[in-house]
Amino acid sequence: MTDEHPELAGYEPVDRPRRPGRQRAIRIAVLVALAGMVLPIVLSTFSVANSTARSSCATFAAAATGTARGEVSTDVPFELFAAGGPGWQCYVVTENGDHRHLANFGLFPAAPRYGVGTNT
Repeated sequence: MTDEHPELAGYEPVDRPRRPGRQRAIRIAVLVALAGMVLPIVLSTFSVANSTARSSCATFAAAATGTARGEVSTDVPFELFAAGGPGWQCYVVTENGDHRHLANFGLFPAAPRYGVGTNT
């Protein structure tokens, strides 16, 4: 048993020149396939995070101003270079158009949980 791979005994590899056009086409096809698999996941995650951030911001704004949930105008942008780090920022929009920062929800916002850590 001196051979490491006896099943390859007598095999002589053939060195064929690789065609650069075919290799480039395969690379492009692989990149398109990967983008086709990853892009829907990214878009779905972004959509769910946006919806959750908007809902959480409306709830936080209603609690902060003491009004009903639909009566407060809010703005929820995604900011990469925010003071608290990248993520969804919750702003209350006042009647004169000023934005007052209310909360930073981070990259993956969560719905507010009532009664956790409070005396209510």
